[in-house]
Amino acid sequence: MSIDSFRDFIIYSELLSAIMGTLFFYKYKHTHLKYFLFLLWYITVTECIGWYARNNSVLVFFDKDGVDYNLWLFNLLYFVLFVVILMIYLKSIYNSKQKKYIKIFIFSYVIISIINWTFIQNFVFEMSELPYVSGSIFLIITIIFYFIQLLKSDRIIIFHKTLLFWISVGLLIFHTGTIPFSLKYNDYTVFPGIHKLYLIIYILAITMYLIFTFGFIWSKRVEKID
Repeated sequence: MSIDSFRDFIIYSELLSAIMGTLFFYKYKHTHLKYFLFLLWYITVTECIGWYARNNSVLVFFDKDGVDYNLWLFNLLYFVLFVVILMIYLKSIYNSKQKKYIKIFIFSYVIISIINWTFIQNFVFEMSELPYVSGSIFLIITIIFYFIQLLKSDRIIIFHKTLLFWISVGLLIFHTGTIPFSLKYNDYTVFPGIHKLYLIIYILAITMYLIFTFGFIWSKRVEKID
């Protein structure tokens, strides 16, 4: 199976997860997790637009050598994604000290992104490494906060039926696994044969979306936000 086949499977797994999230929306529509469904559809639509844009040279920017880039779509995507996901956890975590940290994470992420795009990296022609890595670290710490809360609560006995638990597992696996590669993403892309390493990211992404899908199907209806 080719690497491109795995790349295609990502879009299929994203679409499957978004569809399952929609079908089981009644389980969590009254909670802050409803915004997670928005993210899934946003990711899926962006991936499709990105694929179309690259293959048809629309919504792309050309550098001085005539090379086209659609990275702005994904830089914008990750900016929205980290802010919204951190906001979901902010509403889902009860500990006041941890909530304060999450607020700091959100503010810091926004500031880091602005500084990065203003002084360090080009929003259009470069993947935003610093915002992605910092956002991933903030998210991983926040997920740990959620797991600590879950361990201390009565809901630990039904954790496997909790939607946010499965969302957290998927996010933790993907972002923990992709941080090392993302540290020097723009440098790696020029190395011969480096695209084979993308297979790792593709597998992690597919695994994450399949975990989301399982969570939508397996979880119980949320009576109250986790």
